[in-house]
Amino acid sequence: MMNKNILKNTIIAGALSTMMVVPSLAQNINVVPISIKEGEVIPISYKMDHWAQIHKEKLLSTYDVEAIFKDKDLNAPITVEDFKNLIQLSISQEYDNVPDGVTRETIVYELTKIWAEKTGRNLETVPVIKMLIYQDTDQIDIKYNHGVMVAYMLDIAKGRETRKFDPKAFVTYGELAALVNNTDKAIQKELRSNPPSIAPGKFETRGTYEVKEDKVIFDFEIISHYTEPKELKLGSGQQFELTITDEKGEEVYRYSDGKFFTLALLYKELNPGEILKWQDEWDMTNKEGKKLESGKYKAEIKILAIFEEGEEKIEESQLTTVMEFNL
Repeated sequence: MMNKNILKNTIIAGALSTMMVVPSLAQNINVVPISIKEGEVIPISYKMDHWAQIHKEKLLSTYDVEAIFKDKDLNAPITVEDFKNLIQLSISQEYDNVPDGVTRETIVYELTKIWAEKTGRNLETVPVIKMLIYQDTDQIDIKYNHGVMVAYMLDIAKGRETRKFDPKAFVTYGELAALVNNTDKAIQKELRSNPPSIAPGKFETRGTYEVKEDKVIFDFEIISHYTEPKELKLGSGQQFELTITDEKGEEVYRYSDGKFFTLALLYKELNPGEILKWQDEWDMTNKEGKKLESGKYKAEIKILAIFEEGEEKIEESQLTTVMEFNL
C-alpha cells in the first residue's frame, strides 16, 4: 500500500501494460486500492499531486463537470449540492434525489441506489458475502449497511488498509471523483453482462451514435420481438422524429424542422426478428445556427407509428429510445 506522502512525488513511467492502482475511498491515509480498467491510457510521464487526481481528470475528460471541481481542494468535504450536480452531469441526468448527508455511509449507499436504478436491479435483494468485511461494521447505520456491502462487491468503494470503513467521516472531493468513476464503471459492466431481455410480443426501438469531426451520426432501428408477422403503419413520409436537447432541457435540434413530408401511408410487415432501420445526422448547430463544441446532450427518437380505430395501440416505450452523449 502507498500512502499519500509517497504518491505525491510519484512519477508514472513505463509501458501501457503496467497495472496502476489507486484508492477508491480514502481520506489522506492508507487505503485499499482498485485497479484501473485495462485499456485506459495512462500518460507516460505524469506527476501525481494527489491520489485522486487521475479520477478527477477522467471525469473531466468524459463529462462537462469542470464547474464542480474548479478551485476545489480535493481533501475538502463535499456539499450535498455538488454531489447532486455531479451525478446529474455524469451518471444520471434525471437524478433528483437528495442523500441523507455527505458521510461515507450515506454517499456510498446513495451511489449503490443509483447503480441499482440504472441497471434495473433491486438493491435490497443483491446478494453480499457473509463475512465481516470491515472492523468497524458495527458503526455503520443499519439503513446503509447492505448498500455499503454491495458497494464493496461492485468495487464502487473499499475501506482503508486497516479494514476500516470509517462510516461517519465526510466524503472529500477527491473521494467523490473516485466513487463516481467507480459507480459509472459498475453500471456499464452490469449493463454489458446483463442486457435487458425483451419479452415476446413487443417491438423494441434502439439506437447508437457516433461523433465524427463536425457532426453526430445517429443510427436507429425498430425490431420485432413478436412470434408472428406484425404490421407497422407509418402515417406519412416522416417515419421518425429526432429531437436533441441540451443539459438545461432546451431543444437545439428537431429533425422535422423546415422539412415537408408526403401524406402517403406506409404499411410495413415485420417478420419475427426483422429490423427496420434509419439514419440521421446533426451538424452540431443549434436552432440559431450557432456551432456547439462542448456540453452534454440527450437525443430522443420516436418512431411515428399510427393506429386505426379499434386497433390495439403499441406502447410508446416500444417506439422510443433515448441516448445521452457528450461533445
